[in-house]
Amino acid sequence: MKHIKIYGTGCKKCQALFNNAQEAISSNISEFTVEKITDMEAILSAGILSTPVLVVDGKKIITGQAASVRTIKNILDID
Repeated sequence: MKHIKIYGTGCKKCQALFNNAQEAISSNISEFTVEKITDMEAILSAGILSTPVLVVDGKKIITGQAASVRTIKNILDID
């Protein structure tokens, strides 16, 4: 099971990244866990200075942009 974290303060791009990640995994939901982190202290303690950030299994994959559903599917290797 892959663990996805979306770090963001709740801005439009942060919300879009979260929604796109949810949509990307919707057909394979049992293979993923998704966590949305909006607490500024938690964001800073993770070493994140620019949001949104997509983290997969502890590795920062996307920073500062709302990746498309297709991009997220490619990253997660979902057809």
